[in-house]
Amino acid sequence: MFCPLCGKEIPEAYAGVRCPSCGGSLTAGAAGGGGPVPPSAPAPGGIPWENRASLGFFPALLQNIRSCLFEPDSFFGRMPKRANLGSALGYVALLGWVGVVAGSLWDLALRERALDFARSMGFDLPQQTLSPAFQVVGQIMKIVLAPLLVLIVVFLWSGILHVCLWVFGGAREGFEATVRVVSYAWGSAAPFYLVPICGGFVALVWSLVGQIIGLAKAHEIPPGKAAVAVLLPLALCCVVAGICILLFAGIFFAALKGGGA
Repeated sequence: MFCPLCGKEIPEAYAGVRCPSCGGSLTAGAAGGGGPVPPSAPAPGGIPWENRASLGFFPALLQNIRSCLFEPDSFFGRMPKRANLGSALGYVALLGWVGVVAGSLWDLALRERALDFARSMGFDLPQQTLSPAFQVVGQIMKIVLAPLLVLIVVFLWSGILHVCLWVFGGAREGFEATVRVVSYAWGSAAPFYLVPICGGFVALVWSLVGQIIGLAKAHEIPPGKAAVAVLLPLALCCVVAGICILLFAGIFFAALKGGGA
């Protein structure tokens, strides 16, 4: 069941008369009725997007983005940890698609200018081997497949985060809670891709901050432990990438030295 006041999920085995989260009364007697309040429907879920049937699609979408980005403590504190996973996945698929479309359009618009700037700085870049028409077709295919690719990345990243949480003793809720946090944090930050050049970096940083706060709230763990679970995989990826770059650089310079000999 869910608290009729704050919308947060209440364990089925809980026998108290007040919500363990907000302290509100769970009985109708406090409001002048008699007998317990029936469990509220899980659809509202305490956050705007999961209450879009009453708020309306676009008002719920905009309120959800604003609340997740600028009030993450309150947002993830009210977010149900289970049930209605499809709403969270639909949210990230929709806004992730918007981000991919924006990124693709900016890439097409700014690519030639970026290449000209690099050549003006003295970099000898190879000419494009693909025709402009083929490049446009590739961008269109990326846009069409974007929602599916976004969902695949969400589940893969959520799996990595959940394993890290489990290793550090922070996975107090199920995998679904982690997926919901990643979906809402990443989806809410995706519109920053509409901003050229720096939008992608801003979206990444804001999404990571949202995930740290969201995991801390959803799993009821210290923010530091949530930060380790989020940042450790990124740090390991950077280390592996650095090692690979050093190896390829060593091979490249060894080949140049051998050719010069």
